[in-house]
Amino acid sequence: MQGAIAVDSDIGAPAQTAPAAAPATPSADSATSPGFKQEVDGCTFVIDLVPFKGPKGEALFVSTTEIPWELFDVFVYGSDKADGKSNEKADAVTKPTKPYIGMDREFGHVGFPVISPSFLSCKQFCEWLSAKTGRSYRLPTADEWKAMCEQSGIDPKNCGDYAWVKENAGEKTHKLACRKADRLGLFDLFGNACEWVEDGSKMGSVAGGCYLDSMADLGCGAFLPCKPVEWNEIDPQFPKSKWWYSSGGFVGFRVVCEKQ
Repeated sequence: MQGAIAVDSDIGAPAQTAPAAAPATPSADSATSPGFKQEVDGCTFVIDLVPFKGPKGEALFVSTTEIPWELFDVFVYGSDKADGKSNEKADAVTKPTKPYIGMDREFGHVGFPVISPSFLSCKQFCEWLSAKTGRSYRLPTADEWKAMCEQSGIDPKNCGDYAWVKENAGEKTHKLACRKADRLGLFDLFGNACEWVEDGSKMGSVAGGCYLDSMADLGCGAFLPCKPVEWNEIDPQFPKSKWWYSSGGFVGFRVVCEKQ
């Protein structure tokens, strides 16, 4: 990942090597536990979630893809409310301001991963999704992302089969689930858009690299801390938006759920 630092399981403590260790084989429990589909009122997109074993052996579920624009747009623009498919709790969640430039960079919209949302925007989306569905959704922690990565069967040597990276992406994002699924059933864990993770800070970090990163720079233990000034470089507003990163067209996210 460009500018990434390698960390051990205690996020924030520099590790000695950036590449990931050999991927671990998931346990029988995590491999055989059923996943589930999450419908969201007011949106045609259905979130597929599959199980993985967390860093403490706990059973968790993660979305097979990064969150796409068509679902995030419902959150931002409130079209579910206009269609009468919202609820009071979801309506009460503070939502991002509407972007004043095309945040998708004209890479593609429907079926493409959300790019440019801030850490705060994605946390608010998880709060909104939880209110909409009655389940508890959130961003993965750094340790959880590392655990799913180690169970995925992907490493820098084979990720070209699974990831949109510098070598094959043409400097842009691509439609979700166009590359091979990994051992867990996840798409684009490496590449396409970087993914926000909780690291104990107010700004968050990203993992997995993006379409601008080389395969050799990727690894399960590599995280890039948020760089708000650099990622909002072209934003003419003062103060800068806390909801969007005008120069962060490589940052996206996926969600975790603790219970089916």
